[in-house]
Order: sequence, then structure tokens, then C-alpha cells
Amino acid sequence: MASSSITRITGMATGMDTDSIVKKLMDVEKIPLNKLKQQQQKQTWLSDAYRQWNKDLLSFQSNTLFNMKLSSAYNTFDVNSSLSNSISGTATSSAIAGTYTVAVNRIAESATFTGNKVQLDPSKPLGDGTDSVLTTIKIKDNNDSEKTIDIEIKNSDTLNDVISKFNSAKDSSGKSLGLQAIYDKNLQQFILKTKVTGEETKIDFSQTNQDGQDFLKNILGFEELSKSGKNADITFNGNQITSLSSNNVTIMGISLTLKSPTLDAAGNPLTSTINVSQNIDAEVKNIQDFVDKYNDLLDKLNKALDEQIYKDYPPLTDDQRKDLSEKQIEQWEEKAKSGLLRRDSILSDMMNKMRSAMGVIVSNGSTYNSLGSIGISSKSYQDCGKLYIDEKKLREAIQADPDGVRTLFSQIGDTDKGTNGVVQRLSDVMTQGIKDLTKKAGVTGSSQYDQSVIGKLLANIQKDISRQNSRMFDKENQYYKQFAAMEVAVNKFNSQGSWLYSQFNSGQ
Repeated sequence: MASSSITRITGMATGMDTDSIVKKLMDVEKIPLNKLKQQQQKQTWLSDAYRQWNKDLLSFQSNTLFNMKLSSAYNTFDVNSSLSNSISGTATSSAIAGTYTVAVNRIAESATFTGNKVQLDPSKPLGDGTDSVLTTIKIKDNNDSEKTIDIEIKNSDTLNDVISKFNSAKDSSGKSLGLQAIYDKNLQQFILKTKVTGEETKIDFSQTNQDGQDFLKNILGFEELSKSGKNADITFNGNQITSLSSNNVTIMGISLTLKSPTLDAAGNPLTSTINVSQNIDAEVKNIQDFVDKYNDLLDKLNKALDEQIYKDYPPLTDDQRKDLSEKQIEQWEEKAKSGLLRRDSILSDMMNKMRSAMGVIVSNGSTYNSLGSIGISSKSYQDCGKLYIDEKKLREAIQADPDGVRTLFSQIGDTDKGTNGVVQRLSDVMTQGIKDLTKKAGVTGSSQYDQSVIGKLLANIQKDISRQNSRMFDKENQYYKQFAAMEVAVNKFNSQGSWLYSQFNSGQ
């Protein structure tokens, strides 16, 4: 409330405590303003509650539901290798359970220079210590064979500087050459290699002049000017594959990691057996986690919709807050906020649609076309839609028709035609709920121009509060003027009384 800046001297004639009287009068005048502020606070709390639900729904949609759309949540496999030190693997969702044979004849290799032994102190200058150029090494650009990259070595550079220049070397476009250099003091060897593997990978110094070549040979110990990588060579189910540039390859839905050739102690070739088996435990766990998170969200909705309202605990006014401790304010507001969303139409409608989405029959070409058919259902109406899992029945369904279980959840189609899976239907409910909540309360961080239903209401309340503050300011000034007029009248009356009294006394 605005207040006058005029300094008032009151009660001189009447002896009345005018300020206290005006304050009490203004307390009565303040009642409509306090009600507006309480209404404003309640709508602000309501807006915050809606926006928090918006966050919760978005989190459920973008995490839980998104993960359940992925085929990796259903097609889960274990992969075991008989020669795990040489080859290991993991299954993708497209893998097929079975036994496969793999022989690793050669793993993919990088282009690598391993220098002869050279005894150097990596921290000492390679030349006379000046900034003049000692030599320049030219490396052919793997991305463009017509271009070379210059690595300039100064007399003041140390071996550590040379290592750094190789590691940070880039082509003309600023792309890293992908080199790794190191000098091992124990081995007394300088090693230079590419980060990537495969026969297309090269390190070529052939364009380097004689000074540079001498540096490569005498300082770094390189006998050759060019090195190439090698492709991996494996035999998968009797089929030889020699085109693999990486040691990480996916074949038949199995992501294989090649570690070393499959050889026995004598160096003779061996064949590893790769066994891919369905991991029902992992799929059951994924479905259980999904149902648990759904139940958590449903439980939270039910609590919000049934939360008790405490009518005797409206939002506190500013004056009430002054008389309470922080703990008392906290306890009061806990009850004041309770029941804000009780029987809320948006949340009620969304919850009903969630339960409906989880109970539909999905046209997926399988007898496992509903959650009930795979052992997921409610036990009683008193559970308010909470779902329970019959794990034995779920496992039997996954074993009998894993694709049917997957499509029941993740199939994308048309809801009206019954071809949308449970997860997509639930995601559509979340999307509509988020839209409805946003329309009602806007989003976190929205500006004063918030055009949501509550945003407009709060803007109007604020206008009313401003008008009430102006009215209060005028009313307070009016009261003081009236009391001031009374003071003037009383003072005048006192003056007249004093004159008459003096007249009577003078006549004696």
C-alpha cells in the first residue's frame, strides 16, 4: 500500500492518538486488498503446481516412455565367447539367438612407426637452442593425397615439443590428422601411430626433403618413410571377411570386439564359439521398471486429486506473517497449499485416459495383444488403477512370442484403428496433458505477458491490487484530513472558550 510522505503532527488539540485510530480504520479498509493478495497467492501456488506436473509428465514421457519404445528394451540377449580374451560381443536388438563360429586371423591395425633405439633426453633442445628452423617434416594428408602438412621443427624444440606437434597436427581445414606420438625412455623408442585402423590409413613422409629424412632416421629412429594400416581378417560361420577396417564390427546383429588373433599356445589358428541366448531376465526387468514408474505416477496423481482441503488455512497476509515464526509459517502454508488440485478436471481426465490406454487391446497380430494377456493387470478397483505383474505368465509370453510382447508395447500405428501400442497411446495422453496444463498455467519462466488462463487471471488481480493500493492511499489521506479538520475546530473552540473565560474573570 502506498503511504503519504507528509509529516503529520496530530492530537495537539484533542490529545487523541490519531495515528492509532487511522491505522485501525485502515485495517478495516485493507480487508478487500488482503483478499486480493490471498487470491493472488493461491493462484500462484496453483500455477506452480500445474507447472511441476508439466515437468513430471515430460520427464516420464522423455525417459520412461522413450526407453520403452526402443527395441533394445525387449530383444535382450546374452553373448558368450569361448575365447573371450581374443573376441567378445554384445547383441543388438536385431540379433538372432543361436551359436556362431568366429576365427580371428588378424585384427585391424593402425599405421605405426616404431623407431630404432635412440637415447635422448626428451626435455633438452634438439638443436642449438635458437628459434631458427632445424628442419621441416612433410606428411601426406590422408583426406587429400595431393596435399601435405608441414611440421616445422625448431632448434629450440625438445623431443617433448616434437611429440606435441605430431599429436596436434591438423590438415588445411583444421581437422586433426589423428596421430599419436610417444617416446618411451625405458625402451628408448619413438613411436608414431594413427588413432584409426585399416589399410586405407597411412603415414607418409615421402615428400620430406633430405634434412627432414635424416631427422626422422637419426633422431626418431625411423628406417622407412611410409607405413600403412591393416584390415582385420576374420572367418565368420565359415565365410572369410577381409574388408574390416575396425576391430569393432556388427555381424548378424552381434557387435563383436576383436582383441587378438584366435591362436593356441603354439600359434595355431583356433575358432571361437559365440553363443547368443535370449536374456528374459533383462526384458522382464525392463517391463517391471516401466510398470513401477507408471504406478508411481498414477499414485502421485491419485494423491493430488484426493488431497484434503483445509478451509481454515487461507494464505497468510503480510500482517499475519509478522506474528509467526518461520516454522509456523511453513506449517501453515503446508495446510494452505493442501488440496489445490483436488478433483482437478485436467488431471482427472488425464488419469482416466492413462488407465484406458493401459487396458486396450492392440492389433499386433498376436494373441498377446493386451497387458492382461501377458500377466499385467489390476487386482481391485480399490487400487485405483495400480498394475501388478504375474511374472510367471509374463515370462511364458516372452518365451512363446517375444515379437508379440514387443509390439504390444512399442508398435506405432493408429490409435483409432487399434494399431498403436500401449507406450505410444500413453505418450499421446502425456502430450495432451502437457498441452492442457500449459494452456492453463503456462510454463516455468514465462514472462509478464503470459497468456495462460492463470497468467491472465494473475494479471487482472495485480491490476485490482494496484487500484486498491491507490484507493488505500487516498483513503488514508482523507482520514488524516478529517482528523486535521477536527483538530482545527477543537483548537478554535478551545481558543473561544479561553477568551470567554478570561472575560468572565475580568468582570469580577
